[in-house]
Amino acid sequence: MAAAVAATRYDSRMKRSASFLGLAYMALPIVLPALAGVVAPSSLAQAHAEDRVDSTTTWYQEKRKGNLGGLTVVHPQFDIGVDAGDNTTLDIGYSADAVSGATAAVYSTDAVSSATTFKDLRHAATTGITFYGSRSTLSISGNIGSERDYNSIGVGASAKVDLPGKNTALALSYNHGFDQVCDFDNGMATALERRPLTGQQACEKQKFLLGKDVAGDSVWRDLSFDTTQATVTQNISPSVVAQFGLYGQVARGFQSNPYRRVRVSGVEAQEHLPDVRGRVALMARVNKYLPSIKSAMHAMARGYTDTWGVNSVTLGLGYSQYFGNSLLLRTNARIYQQSEATFFKDAFFYETEGSAGEYFTGDRELGAIRNIVGGMKFSYIKFDENGGNVLGVFDEVSFNLKAEVYLLDELPADPIEDNREGIDRQFLSSGQAVDAFTLQLGMLFRY
Repeated sequence: MAAAVAATRYDSRMKRSASFLGLAYMALPIVLPALAGVVAPSSLAQAHAEDRVDSTTTWYQEKRKGNLGGLTVVHPQFDIGVDAGDNTTLDIGYSADAVSGATAAVYSTDAVSSATTFKDLRHAATTGITFYGSRSTLSISGNIGSERDYNSIGVGASAKVDLPGKNTALALSYNHGFDQVCDFDNGMATALERRPLTGQQACEKQKFLLGKDVAGDSVWRDLSFDTTQATVTQNISPSVVAQFGLYGQVARGFQSNPYRRVRVSGVEAQEHLPDVRGRVALMARVNKYLPSIKSAMHAMARGYTDTWGVNSVTLGLGYSQYFGNSLLLRTNARIYQQSEATFFKDAFFYETEGSAGEYFTGDRELGAIRNIVGGMKFSYIKFDENGGNVLGVFDEVSFNLKAEVYLLDELPADPIEDNREGIDRQFLSSGQAVDAFTLQLGMLFRY
């Protein structure tokens, strides 16, 4: 299993704990005449509690370079909301990540030759309660996730309020994550002496659940997240709505990949990252409704920076078109580009020059990258405009099919005149039209 597990799973679950993807792809609802008549912040919160069942299954497939083969992720998710009175809803949910594929065991210029295959399964559960007022909502939630070498517990709260006139909506949320990561017990070893997990060590569950160490060569290390987000949603006109958001997060604790090795001046040591990372992001979105053709246009921009030196910009455009009262087609395109962390180097320069100070990493998501994503989502939405039931039971039924394609590019962190192998495309396959794709099937029932 070795570094392969961490090079894929570990980075993705860090994102889940950081709740950063929620900001990156947060969407404003598209409220067309067939649904609500106008685009308004008041549509962001339901007027009263209602029961719902929501289920989605997502399949992500990525092509890897040479012997690395590919990466496959299957993510089923199931959520239920139940009335607990006229103004209260109880929510529970379950999700899983089934991950398989291959990746390099060592970040080096010959990484492809050290490919390692792996499989892993993660389970997660969420619960929450939401209180609805005439112009406000308050939600309290908790979540727990577990896999063999990573566990997480999170709690959070969020609030939304429509200001008088219902042209402006304010929202604020805060979450705290109590995560723990299984790591090799390196004791007092220096950075270049630290050894990674190999997949053979026992990550005993009682270390996490009871806070106790047991005999062995692995230990559980703490990792916490404090995340806050504030948004303002504003009606600009009867057909234009804008949203502005500010996101901040501080992560403290063990953030290195416990499996990943980096070849630094001939030494293959466990990746070493700082224990503290602060993140800040600003986001703006605009939706424009076109009543004459029953469609909407969307635009978004996001800027991000953190204390590790990673800076990024995301730009996105979208278009939604209704066909009749039940069929909705949404298309979208995004471009994302980021700079590398201050301590990130291409593998060639780690090997020939050594690390950039105390820290070193083989995480491609801390390197200079550019991604282009394009896709579409087809939805069938059925409800009775007169307030009756659909299929004799439900207030609303919707089925969704979504597909996206990804063009992923690793940019050289240390530009040089000659393009040495292993510098600018360490993991991703080259010479192909599409690097990855996502397919998602979803169903929603309200009653």
